[in-house]
Amino acid sequence: MTENQAGNALNEQKTEIRIQYKDVTQGIFAEITRNELFIRVQPGEAVYLKMNSKAPGLSMRTVPTEMDLTYKRRFSDLKIPEAYEALILDAFKGDHSNFVRDDELDIAWKIFTPLLHHIDEQKPKPEPYSYGSRGPVGLDDFTAKHGGYKRSEKPYSWPSTSVL
Repeated sequence: MTENQAGNALNEQKTEIRIQYKDVTQGIFAEITRNELFIRVQPGEAVYLKMNSKAPGLSMRTVPTEMDLTYKRRFSDLKIPEAYEALILDAFKGDHSNFVRDDELDIAWKIFTPLLHHIDEQKPKPEPYSYGSRGPVGLDDFTAKHGGYKRSEKPYSWPSTSVL
């Protein structure tokens, strides 16, 4: 399951991809959160694989753990280019490998044209939300109804790791 959310005037300006794995239906642990692949595109590029692990010792409880690839920590001695720096440099060098080709653009229009026609014909109303909020109130209910991303009720904080 993936989470997709976009809008203006949200509480955070970020680009993230979250892929949640299915719930464990017959596991030995009660009520655990879904494992999740988390990719932060910006700001602060990072990849995390968040998963549940059995806590050390004799208890039968789980703890959230993660594999962490945070670019700034991992490559602290290198300059990481800003979002468009590398693309502009590629354009100057004549390297088109990171740009959309004509055939890719045609396929994109084939995917989005039916959606644009639907919007044009059905005229769906946008869901209002408060300035600075996470977005429309019904978003979590909508995604849960359609088997999408489930927010964990357990608090989670990003790890602070040291790089070898």
